[in-house]
This record gives sequence, structure tokens and C-alpha cells, in this order.
Amino acid sequence: MCNKAVVYISRVKDPADERSIENAVREAVTGACDFAGLCKSKQVVIKPNVYCPSPAPVTTDPRVVASLIRLAKDSGAREVVVAEGRSISTALFRSHARTTRACFEAVGMDKVALDNGARIVYLEEDELLLLRRPDAVVLKEARIMRTVYEADVLINVPVLKNHSLTLTTLGIKNLHGILSDDDKLFGHDYRHIPNKLVDILRYVKPHLTVIDGVRGQEADHADMGRTVETGVIIAGTDVTAVDAVGEAVMGLSNLEVDTTRLAHEQGLGIGDRRLIKIIGASLDTVQQTFARPDIEISEQRFPGLRIRAGDYCKGCEYYIRRGIDRLAAADLLDPGNKLTLVFGKNPNVEENLDGRVIIIGDCALESESVKRLRNRLWLNGRLKVIYSCPPMEFRMRALELAGD
Repeated sequence: MCNKAVVYISRVKDPADERSIENAVREAVTGACDFAGLCKSKQVVIKPNVYCPSPAPVTTDPRVVASLIRLAKDSGAREVVVAEGRSISTALFRSHARTTRACFEAVGMDKVALDNGARIVYLEEDELLLLRRPDAVVLKEARIMRTVYEADVLINVPVLKNHSLTLTTLGIKNLHGILSDDDKLFGHDYRHIPNKLVDILRYVKPHLTVIDGVRGQEADHADMGRTVETGVIIAGTDVTAVDAVGEAVMGLSNLEVDTTRLAHEQGLGIGDRRLIKIIGASLDTVQQTFARPDIEISEQRFPGLRIRAGDYCKGCEYYIRRGIDRLAAADLLDPGNKLTLVFGKNPNVEENLDGRVIIIGDCALESESVKRLRNRLWLNGRLKVIYSCPPMEFRMRALELAGD
């Protein structure tokens, strides 16, 4: 295998043409390492990002996965497996597609895998292994899917895109899908998630990471993001280095992303671009400036909204803002009938609030300043609460909750 600090960038000449995509994938993976030697006689597990039922670039382009399956088989792989596990928010709140099976069917990943001779493993159906690492910062024990943990070769295939909690979702973040549902929820708040994600590298390190940049996505990682015509494939054997180069392509500063910086500092990969050799297309020919996630919450920006907020983190900010976006799009924010959102630690909130009120998140519910309001709303039948940290349910149920 090649030097872990080598990352290859290839150009996709025509993103609409599958052959052009395959040529770019072949160039990137063979330029980054001895791909044939990596795969020969091995079980190769390909882990895309299909956390929800939305098509590329929200999720990994099936044409990139198809190319990798064919290339692995051409290289003499004993077996090729496509393995993925949907997100918790998908499992809990997307009633039309709660399973990875349904997500694969929605985006065409199942057809691509089967048509090219790969086996599919839906990770929520796989056997769990309970593993422990006392040196981990957050995830001192983890329940990891056997198919991924025991793979001879693991190829990690994220998308080139932003993330509203972690700034980007690239190779390190994509490994979140190999955890059990309980572990996906554990530590899923802004204070803990960067170290939690880096901890996964103590349990499983991909042998090759291939970023699907056929098209990127800016501003948000979900269905409110915007497509960016990037036309690149980025590959390397050190997931941290590949992430660092992906971040550079997106116009981010060196070591700006917490997961890359922490992995570098903890000796789990090379994240400092000054120590990475970039080959193939030059960085300056593919670099763009992605719009950053917009998660601002303010009464001025959303007339019809009344905010009673204490101290809150980006976890609250993201899920609440995305719920507000849904309300605004549905024209449910009425200045004449204001909706009050109460969230964060110890908000300054009057106990006799009128109109529509929603209390959001564990921090607010545990605050003394909220308890009288909560009791009053409960007594008069107006109590509407979203529990948990982060309060992801508000994003999915905002329209229902805001109804009178």
C-alpha cells in the first residue's frame, strides 16, 4: 500500500456520463495506492453514505459505487459487499423510508450493487460486536457491525459536502453509520460528537477512502443543501488526509474542521495539509468556496416567531433552525399569532406566555425558569414538548407541532 499521506485528485470530465465517472474513479484509486494488490483474493466491503432516501449529492452517487464494485472485481476480489446503515433521524422520523433497505431502493443503490455482482448488507440487520477502547475520549465502548469490523478491505465512500454540526461530512463522519443505533445516539451533541467520530478510528480504519465529488453539496448536509458542480474524485489510504484535501477543495482552512484536527492531534491520521502530498489534478484547479451552513435563529429573520432562548449549542441551533425553515416554507409563521420557541439552558421566560408555545430540548426542560410555564401549559392542555439532546424531532415534526 502507498504512503498514508498521499492523496490523489482526479477530474470527472463529464459528470453525466457513467464511463467518465468510472475513468475518474479508476485513476484516483490506482493513483492513490496499489488497488489491485489491495483487493486481490480479499473480501472488499464498500461503505457509501446512504443515510436517508434522498438522491445524490445528499447521498453517495450510485455510479461511483458501481465503478468501485467493477474495479474491485476486475482486481480479483473474492467478494464485494456494499454495506450501510441509515441514520437515527431516518429510522425515527422518515415514515416512508425508515430502513436502509428502503433508502437503497429510493436512490437506486440496491440495483447498482446487485446488477454488478455485489452482496448487500443492511447494517441494522447485521450482527453487533461489543468492543472496548479505554483510550477513547468519548466512545470507550462501541457496538460495531461485524461485516465492517471483519472486512478484509474496507472502502469508505462519502460525499463532498457540508454538515451543519461538524462543518463537513466526509470520510471520518461517514463511519458513524457502522455503529449500532444506541451508539449513534450516544454523544450526538455538539460538545461530544467531534471526539466521538474520531474515536471510531480507534476501532475501524478504512483501507481506502474515496470521496464522491461528482457533485458536491454546500450550505447543508440534508435536503436543504445546494448542489455544487465539482466534478472530482479524491482518494487515499489515510482517511484523515483525504478529508483534509476534501476540505481544501471546499475552500476551508487547514485544520479548521474539528474531526480532522483532532484525528491529527491524536495520531490517528495526517490532517495537516503541509504534510500531505497531493497528486493528480492540482488543488488550485478544483478548489471552490462552499457556502457554509446557515443555522441562525432570530426574530428579525423570521417575523411571527418569538424566541425565549438560554444558552444553547449548535445541536439545538441546527435542528431548531431546520424546523423553522419548514414552518416558513409552509407559511405557518404568522406575526398576528406568534409562535414561541423555548430552548437552551435557563432561558428568561415568562410563565404566562400566550399563543402557541413549544418547549424544546432537555436543557430547557431541566431549567427552573421553565418549570412553571411547563406546568401551566400542561394544566390548560397546551403543553407541546420535544425531548432529547439534540432535539432532532423538532426538525421532522415542526409542522405538526405548530398547529393550533
